[in-house]
Amino acid sequence: MKIETKTECCTIFAEDVEDAVVLEGSPGVGLIGNILGWLLVEDLKMKEIGYIDSKYFPPLAVLYKGVAIHPFRIYEAEGLVLFLSDFIVPPNVVYDMTNSIVEWMDRNNSKELITFNSMIVREKNGKVAAAGNSEAAVERLSDMDLPILPFGNLSGLSGTLLTRCASKDINASCLFAEILNPYPDPRAAAGVVDVLNDMLGTSINPEPLLQEAQEIESRLKKLAETVQNEPESPIYM
Repeated sequence: MKIETKTECCTIFAEDVEDAVVLEGSPGVGLIGNILGWLLVEDLKMKEIGYIDSKYFPPLAVLYKGVAIHPFRIYEAEGLVLFLSDFIVPPNVVYDMTNSIVEWMDRNNSKELITFNSMIVREKNGKVAAAGNSEAAVERLSDMDLPILPFGNLSGLSGTLLTRCASKDINASCLFAEILNPYPDPRAAAGVVDVLNDMLGTSINPEPLLQEAQEIESRLKKLAETVQNEPESPIYM
């Protein structure tokens, strides 16, 4: 049975799932959260248990295997609950939405929250960085040899979820993939999968993301070769 969790801007329609680890994946720079979310749905064969609705959402439906589905869905499998969005949540909805999510988590005694984000770097060193919302969360991340981001701003759902979880004494972490530019980066997302497996004791397979990355890189290489073979356009002064 789906239960409503309602605030001024949005409503969660979802089944209750107790004692779960909650994951949040939404589009951002590099689409890390969204790419990871879809991999989790496929790899873990997650069941859709609800969705979030708001009159402030863009007029959008997502086509999945030919079926139109809600653009912000909630999935469950193996003690994990995933909040997965296929659009950037409008800033005026973020505060109310995070309150709804954290209220749902508090009611269901959720163990922790893990959200995904990215950081643009000049050169990749293969490390996934992290941040937490408490000393205990940061200590756990440090024990995993993850670099901790000491300063900076964390906007959108990721940042607000960390602070709202802290108000309910729920440990929350954010994992940051390294990216070189703002374009979708499945290879960077695959690196986060390895860290997530260590955190959760899961065996999620990142290979589909690596294959996707190889296909993207191959297409870009062909495009670059095509451009190089084209006659130069005249420059007008």
